Amino acid sequence: MRNIDLNSPAALDRVVGYDVDAIEKTIRSQLARLGVENMFDSKRVVIKPNMVMKKAPEVAATTHPVVLEAMIRILKERAADIIIAESPGGLYTKETLKATYRGCGILDVAERYGVSLNYDTGSRPKDAPSGKTSKMFDIITPILEADVIVNLAKLKSHSLTGYSGAVKNYFGTVPGVTKFEMHARFPDYNDFGSMLADLCEMILENKPTFNVLDGILAMEGNGPTGGNPRRLDCLISGVNPFVVDIIGASVIKTDGVIMLDEGVRRGYCPMGADEVNLMSAEPLDSFVVDDFLKPDTAKRKGASSLLARLPSMFGGRLNAWLQPKPVVDNGVCVGCGECVRSCPRHTVVLKTDKKGKKKAVIINDDCIRCYCCQELCPIKAVKIRKNPIIKLIGG
Repeated sequence: MRNIDLNSPAALDRVVGYDVDAIEKTIRSQLARLGVENMFDSKRVVIKPNMVMKKAPEVAATTHPVVLEAMIRILKERAADIIIAESPGGLYTKETLKATYRGCGILDVAERYGVSLNYDTGSRPKDAPSGKTSKMFDIITPILEADVIVNLAKLKSHSLTGYSGAVKNYFGTVPGVTKFEMHARFPDYNDFGSMLADLCEMILENKPTFNVLDGILAMEGNGPTGGNPRRLDCLISGVNPFVVDIIGASVIKTDGVIMLDEGVRRGYCPMGADEVNLMSAEPLDSFVVDDFLKPDTAKRKGASSLLARLPSMFGGRLNAWLQPKPVVDNGVCVGCGECVRSCPRHTVVLKTDKKGKKKAVIINDDCIRCYCCQELCPIKAVKIRKNPIIKLIGG
């Protein structure tokens, strides 16, 4: 077993725009400063990008293909074998993978450099004996067979977890709709964050990893897919994804990230960025933005603070009623059914409206507020509606 070193350093650099030569130079420098440039030598390396769904690079929802290209250039000099593998949201099939690779710009890079793309849709259970919330995970085959994992994550806001980066990107090692099952198993978002920490811990205990967090063009607002691009001009890396994310979350001034709070409790990372051994030519403060837009669900803490002032007899039903909830904009919805397929509790259905058109309807009594429907809607038809009481109290 490998220990997770909370004192592991992180590297941070300013990178403006997606120039492959500049990014390659930056990653090479980061590897050298971190002292891990030899970790890929003669190894089977799996590159795990973020391809949550088929989105063009400029949308900032997925790993930018230029970051992938820069990493491939470095690996081609050292690794014995390179394969790109990911399990997007939705079905884990060869057809889905091919469409997502192409739509995210990954297919073109892989073909130009002669790097293999994974089309093996198999998976196997992997024990997580140190897990606090989940003791086993179903993991896609190439991740299990890798010698080293290169985790190419995207810095984004996230409607459920608040923030998405290096740790959250490992959720894409769980195959297809099994991810929806994990949401159903852990509907409480604190439990869900603990599960993500378990998953990341299990991977780190079995595989060396190099984690690159792309904040050159990040996503703010209703991420991880429905937000807006935001230039942050930074690239962060390290072998400990929890430490990398401590820096990433600090850049956008986001706290209360459930999987990072869990990482602190378990001793995987320090409590704050000021305790990280940060290797950077510029101070962290020069990268921090004060006006990074949080997701509409960010005010869910207002519900928790209100409940704390109410008698316990009101219980969980009031909590569920107060939380932000997903709603379908019927003027945008085209009835494609993607939200129906992505709902872990099967609370979304298609109904025919008065004009004879199919529209999605969310049955809120059974909704667990995982926001999978919003995340995987291809046309941003699912919105987040805050409870008016929370608005009144300033939450």
